Amino acid sequence: MFEKAKVVKTISNILIKKKTPVSLIHFLTNRCNARCSFCFIDFDNPKTFAGELNLKEIEKLTSNMGDTLLNVNFTGGEPFARKDIVDIAKIYIKNTTIQSIYITTNASLPERILNFVKEINNFNSKIELNIQISIDDLPERHNAVRKIENLFESCLKTYNDLKDLNNEKIKPSVSITVTEENCSNIKTIFNYFVNDCKITSIKCCIVRDEGVYKTPQDKKDRILAAYTWLTDEIKKLKAK
Repeated sequence: MFEKAKVVKTISNILIKKKTPVSLIHFLTNRCNARCSFCFIDFDNPKTFAGELNLKEIEKLTSNMGDTLLNVNFTGGEPFARKDIVDIAKIYIKNTTIQSIYITTNASLPERILNFVKEINNFNSKIELNIQISIDDLPERHNAVRKIENLFESCLKTYNDLKDLNNEKIKPSVSITVTEENCSNIKTIFNYFVNDCKITSIKCCIVRDEGVYKTPQDKKDRILAAYTWLTDEIKKLKAK
């Protein structure tokens, strides 16, 4: 785990000093081709799309991370909306001590995703690549909520294509965001993913109550109950 990072320094940093990051979330972009009803990003504000770090700025940023960084999460927006995402990942690998990269994606750009994992694995085969594919509902409803035609089908194909690479360092999973739209149907959704789609790696999160999205007060308890049930089922799935 600590192949590039210094073991003693990393542990000391985590437990005592806390001077340099161990894990980092990098919002690569706010750009996205989906328009999810529960998204916290204000796409109507032109300032939303300003401030993306370019490669030169990322080079400078990563050169000052210290030697305890183990993981970076690329998120957005849609991370694969950035055509230079491969270059960004290579900069992190070159300049830091990361051992893993997590990316949450809507999987609307499957060719870019497959190209990314293949290129990065060829660049450094020791880096663990975790691709979390967002699927929140049954096919027709998922496509309607995220407003991209045939998105569910693209998600499932991407998941299976990544699994078919049969590479222990490339780890696809499906991530379910529990929202007011799907909380009442979460059991059916989970069982469909597991039994019909044969998805074996599932994660979940609860909708973010911030930005332009506010969770209706009368739905919060139902969302939390659905999320609690789902986390319990995921634990059972992992135990199999």
